[in-house]
This record gives sequence, C-alpha cells and structure tokens, in this order.
Amino acid sequence: MGWIFHGIDAKDQERKYSDWELIKRSLSRLAPYKRPVLVCTITMIVATIISLITPMIFANLIDTLQNPQTADIFLLILFGGGVSYLLLYVFSWVTDYIINLQFANLVPDFMVTLRGDIFAALQKQDMKFFDQHRSGRLNSRVSSDASDYGNAVSIVMTVAGQVLILILIFVILAFINLPLALLTASVVPVLLIASYAFRKIARITNMSFRRAHAEVNASMAESVSGIQVSKSFGVETESLEDFKKVNQRHYVAGIRRTVSMNMFFPFVDFVSAMGTVLILFFGGQGVILELGFATPGILFLFLTYLTRFFFPVQQLVNFYAQIQAGFAGYERILQVIDAEPEVQDLGDVEVDQIEGQIKFQNVNFEYVADAPVLRDFSLTIKPGEKLAIVGHTGAGKTSIISILTRFYEFQEGKILVDDINIRDIKLKSYRKHLGIVLQTPFLFNGTIEENITYGRKDATEEDLQRAMRISRVDEILEYLKDGIQTQVGEGGSLLSTGQRQLVSFARALLADPGILILDEATSSVDAYTESMIQESLEELMKGRTSIVIAHRLSTVKNVDRIIVLDQGKIIEEGTHNNLLGQEGEYANLYNTYFKHQEVTWTPSVVPELATADSTSPP
Repeated sequence: MGWIFHGIDAKDQERKYSDWELIKRSLSRLAPYKRPVLVCTITMIVATIISLITPMIFANLIDTLQNPQTADIFLLILFGGGVSYLLLYVFSWVTDYIINLQFANLVPDFMVTLRGDIFAALQKQDMKFFDQHRSGRLNSRVSSDASDYGNAVSIVMTVAGQVLILILIFVILAFINLPLALLTASVVPVLLIASYAFRKIARITNMSFRRAHAEVNASMAESVSGIQVSKSFGVETESLEDFKKVNQRHYVAGIRRTVSMNMFFPFVDFVSAMGTVLILFFGGQGVILELGFATPGILFLFLTYLTRFFFPVQQLVNFYAQIQAGFAGYERILQVIDAEPEVQDLGDVEVDQIEGQIKFQNVNFEYVADAPVLRDFSLTIKPGEKLAIVGHTGAGKTSIISILTRFYEFQEGKILVDDINIRDIKLKSYRKHLGIVLQTPFLFNGTIEENITYGRKDATEEDLQRAMRISRVDEILEYLKDGIQTQVGEGGSLLSTGQRQLVSFARALLADPGILILDEATSSVDAYTESMIQESLEELMKGRTSIVIAHRLSTVKNVDRIIVLDQGKIIEEGTHNNLLGQEGEYANLYNTYFKHQEVTWTPSVVPELATADSTSPP
C-alpha cells in the first residue's frame, strides 16, 4: 500500500466534497431527466423479472425428469417450457432495446448540459482565476473530466438496475429455500466491507491520475502555443525532455491506479467462488442424502441465481474504477462551477449612454496579498479627454486599466463613471461602453468580418464599412483573395501582427464605445502601419474619453494630458511640452523611449569615435 501512496502530493488526498455531497449534486443534475430515468427504472424491473423467470422453467423441467410421468405430460411440459423461454427471450430483447434507447437520448443531453455549465462557470470568472489556472487544465475539465463523469452516471444507473436484480434474487431464493438463501447472502457483508475500505485507495489514485492527465494537457497546450519561442531559442530538445517528465508522471499515476484496481478484483472473484462452493457443498448434501430441503431442480436454480446474484457485485467492482474516476472528475468540475470570482456582478444599474467622466478615489489594488500595485490612487478624467499614462515597466499602468474594466477587483476606494460607482453597474451594461485594444491583438478563429462584428452582431453594413475605412482595414483587404471573408486562423495566426492590430481597431471602433482604452496598442505595428492608423486614431478618439498607454511618441504627444506613474503613484502630469520643460521623470522617459522617434532625431556622436574617424585614412 505504501508504494501506491508514495510520491502523491498531500493535496491529492484533500477532499472538498464528501461522497454524500457528490451523490446529492448528481441526483440534482438528474432531476430534469425524471421521465427517461423512470422509464429505464420500470423497464429494468420488467427485465429483472423476465431474467428470473427463465431459470425457473429449466428447474421445473429438471425436477420433472426426476418424477415418473407419462410421455404426453412430459412432452407438454417440455413444449410449454420451450415456448415460454422463447417468449421471454423476445421480451428481454425488447426491454434491452428500450433501456439502450433511453440511455442513447439521456447521456448526450446530460453531457451537453454539463459542458455548458462548465463553460458558463468559466465565462463568469475574473482574470485572477485564469492567472491561477493553466488553460490546459481548464480544458481537461470540459473534455476529460466531463466525459469521465458522464460515463460514471451512466454506469451508476446501470448498476442500480443490477442492485435491484440482487434484491429480487435474494427474495426469491429466500422464498424457495431460506437456509440456502441466508448461506448465499453471508458473503455479501464481506464484499461490502472490503469495497468501503477500498474506496479511499480508489479515490486517491484516480484523483492523482486526473491531475497528471490535466498536467499533460496543459503542457501540450503550452508547448504548441510557445512553439515559435522554443524554436527561436533552439530548445526543442529541452522542451521534449520536460514533456517526457510530465508524461512519465502520468504513466506512474496510471500504473498506480491500475494496480490498485487489480488488487481488489481477484478478492471479489475469490469471495464469489467461496459462495458457490458453500451452496454446492450443503445443497449437494441435501440432494444426495435426500434431506428434503433441496432437489436437483432447486440446486440448479440456486447455482444459476448464485451467478446472477454475484454478477451485480462483480459489475460494481469492475466499474468501480470508472465510477471513482467519474466522481473524482466531478469533484474537479465542481471546483470550477462553485468558484466565486472576486469581481461580482451585483449591480442593478443599466447604463444606456455615458459621458465618459472617470474618477479614481483613493484606490488600493494588489494582485497578491501584501504586494500593493496602486496605493491611495486618485485621478479624475474629464469627459472626452485624451489621457496618456507613461512610466517604467511595473509602474502600474496596465493595472489602472485592469481595474477600470473590472477584469480584476480593487481592494479599497471607489471608481466612478459619470458619478456612478462601477460596482453598482451591471457588468454587461458597463462593458458594452468600453472599447479595448490590447498590445497583443487576439482574434478568434473565423473570418475577418466575424472578428470585427464580434462585439456587435447587429451592426449595419454602413457601420461595418465605416469602421473598416477609419481603421484602414479596407486597405489590407485589397491584398487578400477572400477579402473580408478571409479566415484569420487560430488567434489570428494567418494574418500579420499589423493586420491583426488593424482588425482589432476596427472591432473596437464598431462597438462605438464611450470610453476607449489603448494599452500600448501601436507597439506591435511597424512605423508604416502606425502612420496609416495615426490619423484614424485621432478620429477614433474624437468625442470620447480615451486612455492611452503607449511607448510611441506619435501617440503620446498629441493627447490632452499625460500622467507619469512610479510605483503606483502619480509623480508628474501635464502636456508633452510642459513636462519636457520640467526636466523631471517624463524628460528621462522621453530621452529613453521617445526621443529617437522624432523625425529630426539623429544619433549622438561619441567624441572618441568622431576623433578616430577624422584621423582614419579615407
């Protein structure tokens, strides 16, 4: 046993949900499917009765052979038994068909609802949740864990029918011969006790296996996403070695699970065999010694029912691994479904239009505890104002955007938009007034048109053409064979970085936001592409509040106001020229990031190099 648990992280043994909790939640999930479940239950009862009548026919024929009777009576009994057996076989086929048909409709519908609930739960989470969970692991919740749980539910329903058979068989056996029935049932407590003791091993090994499986998915997804980086550094071999380690852990977890299961199966078979031996010994004595409590037919009936009596138990054990894997998967699914995001959509204010006034009032924000990013931060942005935020990396520029858009929750203070606390506004109503263009543009797999209209499906053709004209997307369509119906690929991989950025500009423009946010949105495009969209940006920012985080001089110098951040605090603010005249931090940033972007800029000549150049031969 020690080897099975060796190396398993302690968190694998932590239980957030009890077995009873998982069962209650499962029953709740099955509640909408009462009709097919009821049909299956009734059909299983009928099928069980049919399966129990068949051995009685043969037992009666065996006992008939023991008693002297006329040939006509014997043939009549034989013919009647044969016809009854065939009819029962047909009925059995019909019941099996009905059960399989109900399962064929129930299980896919159940899975569609389950995956939909997982996806909905992921959609409501804030960005902090995704920071803490790798995408590959989350994908495994929707795929592998959901499939395992769906299989477990199907198996449990089947096993429930088998348990019904077990109960009915015992009742019949007790009616026929109570001593032998009690002897048969004597081994059941042993199996139940062993199964209960085994459940902990099965749960731990299955949970460990599911985590290892999710780790493989996460590693694979990350490797594919970062393949260009791996190739650029020439570390494909090292990446393969890292994946082999993850894959090896998955292999070991699978071996542990298989070994733990196979330790239990032989024990069940042995106990079942012991039950058969007991019936043969005592029942056989009753027949041979003619003690009166058993006949050859009754002994045959007991041996036949004995096989069927232990079959549900064996089925339960054989499926135990899948059931435990399913409930382990369901536990992981519930951890997603029950996760409460920090950003709560509790507001009831609907906003149809906003002027764009923004006030940060004494805001404190941290991504992790005791590591503040913004401290007592206050800022007022006027409606229609164009504001640029500059500062060194880690100053808190993107954090301001993150809490304004409610991607993350700030801990203290208030953020007001048009004097309304953003926590009081419904998230969907609030965010539809925000237009966001990020530094790294992301496009969904589909066409250019589908990506531009992503946030506004009901856009008119005129609005679409206007957005493409202003963002200059119409110019890049001239070079694409399929035009606006060009497929962009996963993440926009079939387009250049500049093309992806232009499409993301068009997407934001079409949404016609009251507040426009550009998070270093032009840093990914070349100078020519930037010059194409600079005039478009000016038009895009007209009449709406605009917040710009940029490392491009062309974007910063024409705004109404610039604030300089350092360690989450505003240390300077003013226009481009005013801040240069102060010769403070902005001037340092200008000389570091912006000065070389001036049209009149020329590289400084190092004196030593100039002297050397003047004395060097022509």
